[in-house]
Amino acid sequence: MTMPRSTPSAQGVDARGLLGLLDALETPGHGTHSLMIARHGSVIAEGWWAPYASDRVHLGYSLSKSFTATTLGILAGRGVIDLDAPVLSYLVDLDAVDPVWRRVTVRHCISMTAGHSVEAWDWSGDSLPPTAAPADADPVLDAIVHTRVPDGEPGQVWAYNQVCTYLVAQAVAAVTGEPLTSHVRRLVLDPLGGDPARAQRTPQGRDLGFSGLHVTTATILALAQTWLDGGRYDGVELVPLPYALDAPTPTPASLRAEGMTGDWDCGYGMSFWGASHGYRGDGAFGQYAIVLPEHDVAVAITSEVEDMQATLDALWTHLLPAVDAAGSASADRQLAERLVELRHPPLRGAAGREGELRAVRHPQSQLPETYAAVRLRTTEGGHQVLVLEHADGELVTTIGNGEWLDSSWATRWGPQLRIAASGAWRDGVFRAQLRLVETPHTILVELHPDAHVVLNWRLVPLTGADPLDAVGFPI
Repeated sequence: MTMPRSTPSAQGVDARGLLGLLDALETPGHGTHSLMIARHGSVIAEGWWAPYASDRVHLGYSLSKSFTATTLGILAGRGVIDLDAPVLSYLVDLDAVDPVWRRVTVRHCISMTAGHSVEAWDWSGDSLPPTAAPADADPVLDAIVHTRVPDGEPGQVWAYNQVCTYLVAQAVAAVTGEPLTSHVRRLVLDPLGGDPARAQRTPQGRDLGFSGLHVTTATILALAQTWLDGGRYDGVELVPLPYALDAPTPTPASLRAEGMTGDWDCGYGMSFWGASHGYRGDGAFGQYAIVLPEHDVAVAITSEVEDMQATLDALWTHLLPAVDAAGSASADRQLAERLVELRHPPLRGAAGREGELRAVRHPQSQLPETYAAVRLRTTEGGHQVLVLEHADGELVTTIGNGEWLDSSWATRWGPQLRIAASGAWRDGVFRAQLRLVETPHTILVELHPDAHVVLNWRLVPLTGADPLDAVGFPI
């Protein structure tokens, strides 16, 4: 189902406030990728900053937790899994684990109150335990059970902790015989519109649950709208009402937690954060599903930002005063015109040089040493082609001068990594941006002829410095 469209003024929103929001989000060097806003169940604003687009999925990082929690609520409502059962009762012999683990329930895990006082997940990318010999083994789970024992009392201690949601994902898989993402697809994504989605996994093929889900912005908005409507989407119940009311409520343990600032100091429920207005699911670098019950507003945002609080502050400053304010047809038109024209300006500069250049990786580059060198050549059509020499094979990228051009990189797992790139020569140096357009991340290339190439990240992915580790599998 596609959510209906309307204008801001028809739904009681002044489009001038939304124009102010765009101004705030488009600060110099901004990293906003997409924005969708709904009021009274109708989409009143939607835009994608090119090369990001409505049909592209986007890595949500910890926004994945809110999809996991939604799926868990549906399964619990159907009696498939018991929220108050020990989470490890679905996975191992309880008699063989530490007594503290026997008191950790599924509910504790989905609310991050398993008893860990600090983050207990310290793996990323190729630092995960390697592929096990037995096909059905899970060395990550084994390591969690034996080396990540909670140091506090379950239910009384809160810490933001990936281990908790990973255990929920594995419990769902164990009790149903299907991976978590199969249920996410059937129970959540398909009812919300059936858009494409991808998911990252461990080297053993296990769903993470806490991260890795790639979805469209429309899917994020539909999730927020579902929670805004008490667990219903398009009039059909997805999440049982008692769970829909309970999940956004911050736990007392999370409200006692120290060291949280801004909107993160408003507590944490069942994989939803409290907020100074409403509540939200969110993910690293600015991925948001925001629910504002008092305004009957849902918001979806994807981005590549460090200061996530600034995005929330912009919403509170510009969106909220526009709700129930007098709008106008002219402001609606101005907003619609601007939303169509959103883009990240592509790099442009001098034409390409003749012949092929090769430069070795500068040792201070953030991309791993497996990216040993690059080659740059100009096609007959005038485009630059950048070839990254990687240990597993060449990664070929077409670079647009004054435009974004798409490429795909093969990965050793099968799925491809989508790239949109622009670049040009300036002052004797070739600079390019390689945007991993299904993620929040951008590779910055700086090639000095006959010397070296610097391969850095604008913001290093949480999966590690190797971009190939950011690939997701279709679900």
